[in-house]
Amino acid sequence: MERNNNSKLSICIVTGFLGSGKTSFLKYYTEQLLKRDEKITVIMNEFGDFDVDSKILGDKVQTISLQNGCVCCDLQQDLIAQLSAIINQNQSQFVIIEATGIAHPLQLIQACYDPLLTDYVNPPLVVGLVDAPRFLHRADYSESTQALMEEQLAVSQTLIVNKTDLISQDEQQVLIEALKQINSNDAIYFTTYGQVNIDELQALEPVNMKPKHQHLHHHGISSIAYTFTSPIDRQMFYQFILRLPDNVYRLKGYVRFRDAPETTYLFQFANGLPDYEPIQDEVQNTIVLIGEQLDKERLRNQLDALQFT
Repeated sequence: MERNNNSKLSICIVTGFLGSGKTSFLKYYTEQLLKRDEKITVIMNEFGDFDVDSKILGDKVQTISLQNGCVCCDLQQDLIAQLSAIINQNQSQFVIIEATGIAHPLQLIQACYDPLLTDYVNPPLVVGLVDAPRFLHRADYSESTQALMEEQLAVSQTLIVNKTDLISQDEQQVLIEALKQINSNDAIYFTTYGQVNIDELQALEPVNMKPKHQHLHHHGISSIAYTFTSPIDRQMFYQFILRLPDNVYRLKGYVRFRDAPETTYLFQFANGLPDYEPIQDEVQNTIVLIGEQLDKERLRNQLDALQFT
């Protein structure tokens, strides 16, 4: 492999549990980088076989989607191949890798130290996103999920605490103390919608932290994708969302409603908070649900009722 210039490729790995605001941060971050004429490639991992997030960034950023499984396990070799192709084509100065919310970043870091890449890439900067209210209530989740939430942050070189408008000052102090026990780095930013000062972020020095070989899994977490063949009832969909069991951690995808059948909405839901916006793209009306120990048959039956009622 060769690069036409002497500079190595810079890599930023964005990690954090489901619904922590990684995509919102990524959208803001790329917008700021584009203002500086940076050549960016974004690699986004989807847990499952339907791509939602890559369409959010628009056409100004080259986006590569890795699907089916978790990039830290099944797709690690695909990630190495994509980075090799970017290096060969000399098409970017900066690569941002957004891991699925159930990925362990140690395996992503390990991919960046593959012998094929080490002469051409800088050590990655690992940015951990924290959903403030969810993290404060992490004891409500299984032990394995709690461990994953904390391990994602423990290997991050900087933490971005998101949704701080949803917690009190006292809760913020409790959160700070908890994060310091997990990660002693001083670089902690408090924000809403993932908007941080990118000058400060880019000034951080990536730490050479080549991990030992590990193979880590997300026991019990799975996803289902459901495609609607026609518009659905808006109020029934809202009721379905509000009645989702607590073990459904994330919902995202595209829907059309019967009261506005020509409009497609990008819909996202995490930690009890829905968010949706109309989009212009022609996309398949599919939603993805991610959670732990999902009752998939029951969820599909409820979605069938939405479709056919």
